[in-house]
Amino acid sequence: MINGKSVRDARLAAGFRTQSALAAKIGCSRVTISRAENGFGGIGILERIARATGVPPEALMQASGEPASKPVTRKEQELLSAFRKLDPVLQARAAGFVSGLAAGGGTEESALLGAELSSDLAAAEARRQAAESQPHQQTGDSSA
Repeated sequence: MINGKSVRDARLAAGFRTQSALAAKIGCSRVTISRAENGFGGIGILERIARATGVPPEALMQASGEPASKPVTRKEQELLSAFRKLDPVLQARAAGFVSGLAAGGGTEESALLGAELSSDLAAAEARRQAAESQPHQQTGDSSA
């Protein structure tokens, strides 16, 4: 069953200030959006709303009182992309650092973890640059 409050929260979080704006985006009427925000509608409309708002369909069906998922922001997408480029050890450290911050880790602990992570990232970048420059050193400079 559609949770109307979750649909409304998702619409607003995604930047659709009015039901009409979301309706125009997904090609339906404002009344259809209004019905969804009142808990009525089928899976088809639910999926279209989910795609437009960036919220999983199941989040729009959750029990009342649970907050709807927020759409992923551009910054979050950039962070995820950068995270995926890290080797597994650095991913684990970065995840630990972020988890510590989210859990309300102390300033001193966060600063220490941040310094360690920064040092690890600098070392990884130096290794990457060294690896990129190796093929040029092996072939020599034939342009001189």
